[in-house]
Amino acid sequence: MNEEFIYANSWFEKKYKGYLNVRYETIKTALNLFLQRNGNLILETGTLRMGCDWGDGNSTLLFGDFCKMYNKRLITVDISPQNMEVSKKATEDFKDYIAYVVEDSVAYLDKTKQHPTIDLLYLDSMDCPIVDDPNYPELVKSQQHNLAEFKAALPRLGPNSIVLLDDNNFPNGGKPKATKKFLIENGWVCVYEYYQSLWIRK
Repeated sequence: MNEEFIYANSWFEKKYKGYLNVRYETIKTALNLFLQRNGNLILETGTLRMGCDWGDGNSTLLFGDFCKMYNKRLITVDISPQNMEVSKKATEDFKDYIAYVVEDSVAYLDKTKQHPTIDLLYLDSMDCPIVDDPNYPELVKSQQHNLAEFKAALPRLGPNSIVLLDDNNFPNGGKPKATKKFLIENGWVCVYEYYQSLWIRK
């Protein structure tokens, strides 16, 4: 059944490629690796918050659909109750495969260090402004938060875990700038670098 996803012209490609645009190749590659490594759990930070606005990603929707298709699990974490209500309504068809967590993502990851391995970690919380000043406070805050999320999740990442970072190719380095530096320093390998940045262990 995995071949239905892994190869070209899959159900996922037909259903989502036209919507995902700059995110399609990295998300498809991440999910390919997830299936081939026998992953069970996807955890994302930053839930679907704008209904059917595909410019915002809609990762919760497509991850939920994927998990229903392959009997996998998704945990979606967001600090905003309002965002989570939007997400629940948009993903109603997949709710049996999704755990909805309203909490600060770093705090949640810190307290769940002994929980099952995260096979695909998707970091996309806290918006990153597009500014030229690398010291712009909101930019630095977003980058520091992204790194804090990764460090908090690290105890739950196994040898086959996959990390996908959103909002990457901004002139200022985007959300994952500091996280990518940390990944390189700690022996991770970049598989795909575009609007999103995809990483695995060596």
